[in-house]
Amino acid sequence: MSPYPQEGMELSGVELRYIVNEIAARVTSGHYISSVNAVTQGSLLLKLHHPTQEDIMLMLSNRGMWITKLKFKPVEDNRLERAAQAELERAKIESIEQAGSERIAVIKLRMLDGSARMVVCEFFGDGNIAICNQDMQIIAILNSIEVRHRTLKAGLRYAFPPSRGVDVFNLSLEQLLTLRNEAKNLDVLRWIGRSVSMPKKFVEEVAKRSGIPAGKQAGQLADDEVGRIFAVIKGLVEDVSLGRNHEPVVIMAADKPIDALPIITDEASKLESKKVPTFMEALDEVLSVEILDVGRSSKTVEIDKQIAMLEHDLAEQNKAKEAVLQKASAIRKLAGELMAISYQKDDGALHDVIAANAAEVVVEKGVKYLHVAGEKTEWQANLAKLSSMLFARAKEMERGNASIEEARAKLLLQIEKLRNQTAAIHRKIVVQKQAAKEWYERYRWFVTGDGLLAIGGRDASSNSALVRKHLTEDDIVFHAEVHGSPFFIVKNASAPAQAGSIEPSLQQVAQATVAFSRAWKDGLSSADAYWVLPEQIKKGAPTGQFLPKGSFVIEGKRSYIKGIEVRLAVGVTEIEERETLVCGPEEAVKKRSLVYAVLLQGGLDPMSAAKKAKAELVKAAGDGDLGESIKRMSLDDFVRALPTGQSRVSFAARGQPAIAGSKGN
Repeated sequence: MSPYPQEGMELSGVELRYIVNEIAARVTSGHYISSVNAVTQGSLLLKLHHPTQEDIMLMLSNRGMWITKLKFKPVEDNRLERAAQAELERAKIESIEQAGSERIAVIKLRMLDGSARMVVCEFFGDGNIAICNQDMQIIAILNSIEVRHRTLKAGLRYAFPPSRGVDVFNLSLEQLLTLRNEAKNLDVLRWIGRSVSMPKKFVEEVAKRSGIPAGKQAGQLADDEVGRIFAVIKGLVEDVSLGRNHEPVVIMAADKPIDALPIITDEASKLESKKVPTFMEALDEVLSVEILDVGRSSKTVEIDKQIAMLEHDLAEQNKAKEAVLQKASAIRKLAGELMAISYQKDDGALHDVIAANAAEVVVEKGVKYLHVAGEKTEWQANLAKLSSMLFARAKEMERGNASIEEARAKLLLQIEKLRNQTAAIHRKIVVQKQAAKEWYERYRWFVTGDGLLAIGGRDASSNSALVRKHLTEDDIVFHAEVHGSPFFIVKNASAPAQAGSIEPSLQQVAQATVAFSRAWKDGLSSADAYWVLPEQIKKGAPTGQFLPKGSFVIEGKRSYIKGIEVRLAVGVTEIEERETLVCGPEEAVKKRSLVYAVLLQGGLDPMSAAKKAKAELVKAAGDGDLGESIKRMSLDDFVRALPTGQSRVSFAARGQPAIAGSKGN
């Protein structure tokens, strides 16, 4: 029997160790949860944001946890969503660990107020997700449970389940020998599976690599055989959990992914499979399809019930049709044989024909009848007449079958209509690969009226990263003489700036540099900015002096632009056929946005201003795909786009979108 699942993949503890280590390696101390959204009843999608690194989309499901490259839309409500948003959003990730070798992962987060949150994810049985405080008291839980060894519900302390088997990561040869001695009537496969807590797909591989017959009794294993099994277990566990010798594959069945493996086992080599770059991607493909299948089914439960009832009725109609046709056929056969002997005066032949057709002659209330196929016809001494009566009855039954066929056709039509409804619903529930964001989208950015890409830092760290990683000799650098000013790089602007051919663009970048400084928060109506060439930027402090992070020494002449108005706009633009937010000078944003809103200083806190800006952009977009696309945008993305401090929306309008690309990316 194949170890590969028919009802969904199960993530093993050994595989989970690799997944946890991989996620922990990619999530740094600077990542925080910027948004939490439900996908299905059993899954939440966490967006992990970092000021200077790429965002990470982490899926937490009752089936597993993994970094996804897919783009999900909500399929159904999740009872944990609101609590997760309230308790986890804005929290920084401190650690991600596995509980021993169990199929349990624990994410530790640090809130803005310094308190801790623990997210416990269980990937066995029906699966579970629990949000706990730092004392492991459950704040909210996906599925409350009450079983013999533990009770999990809000208000109680979280309790880990009893351990099953030996921790495979700390297994010793002595332990395995002891387990062999304690084995009763267990074959090798069952013994390994129960003792060492390994999934069947790996247990069979251990036996295969050890050269031990699968049916051999564990108690009959010699010490050297146990030693071989131990060596293979340790090697396989290290390969899987440490990412060593990985050859990840997705197991396919009828063109559908059903399981993911980090290594090619002997059993997997016999099945249809495809290679993928990493086990994380394999897991993403399999489990994403799986949770969406569950979501699709939940959307069509009532329709599926109707289809099942109609299919039952259809089966009954088919039975009725078949029964009628069989009866008519039996009667017609008997009628033909009776007609054939109607001119004979041979009672023996008549008796044989009646017997051969499982018919019989009976007398009821003094009247003689011929019974055949559950039907009775009054007996006629004239066999030709009797035959004609039987033929007539067969025809009558066949004509009556037409009404059954008509009812059957109506049922088929109803079933087809409902299936089309189901298919239409399922087609709407799809996933797409997340479009890779441009490198500059992690910074502040916009495209000037001349088509030049301007990129600015968000804080000291991103200022430093921007200048050190992305400044080239063809660029120019903007800064403002205001506390907290970002550095803005204008790509490929050195030659045209020195030639004086891009004055409007220089004005726009100067305005962005001033507006994204403390000038906005402090309520300054105008300020000065300047630009310099790359060679004027010195990344090291002079001897004996200290240079704060994100600061640089600027030497030589500075080209000033003075008295710049502090004013911005936020808009929705397109990059590679996807909508995204951009914030910058009004003229630049207006020219390249589908819709935009002008921002002024003061009024609303960042979150309220973000909500207002989003609402105004939706209104400006009107009904249609653009409005729906803006509605789906994360409020956190709006907060990140807006300047630091209070803001208010002056007005929103349709833009004048040009091509959203630039000359300098």
